[in-house]
Amino acid sequence: MNSRFTQKNHSIDSLAALLLFAMYVLFLLFLMLFGAGNYQASVKSLDTNNNLYTASSYITTKFRQHDIPGKTSLTELQGTQVLCFQEAIEGKDYCTYIYFDGNHLKELFTASDSQADLSMGTNLAQLQDFQIDALENTFYRITLTDTDGHCSSFLLHPGVPA
Repeated sequence: MNSRFTQKNHSIDSLAALLLFAMYVLFLLFLMLFGAGNYQASVKSLDTNNNLYTASSYITTKFRQHDIPGKTSLTELQGTQVLCFQEAIEGKDYCTYIYFDGNHLKELFTASDSQADLSMGTNLAQLQDFQIDALENTFYRITLTDTDGHCSSFLLHPGVPA
């Protein structure tokens, strides 16, 4: 007995549902692909900013820690321009050297009376270039360039400016 309310399944109904599901899956795939691309761009931007920020923050902190005039100097060691922060710990003199070697900003902490070997330094940040210029009144101009060519320059002074 056939009633007029009985529904017949047509192949077009199944095809429409399958097509709708396929469109939904494609939409999700495109969304994931674009999201991954945006995420990679964000991570690269953060890495770029992080290298400059890490280097400038570290150097600024060292200047603040060594705020006694005469304890910060710009010198040359093994043919490399180095920034030296001198300090006395338990009656013994030490020096922290900050310098550029290869593609890295490095730090070396050693006793003042020992022979410093710059190859023993610890990597702080990966940079393309690092410049230190001593200016009047013991100001120092620090210029950092990251591996993508972004540049940051700032002035620092140990202690109270004269």
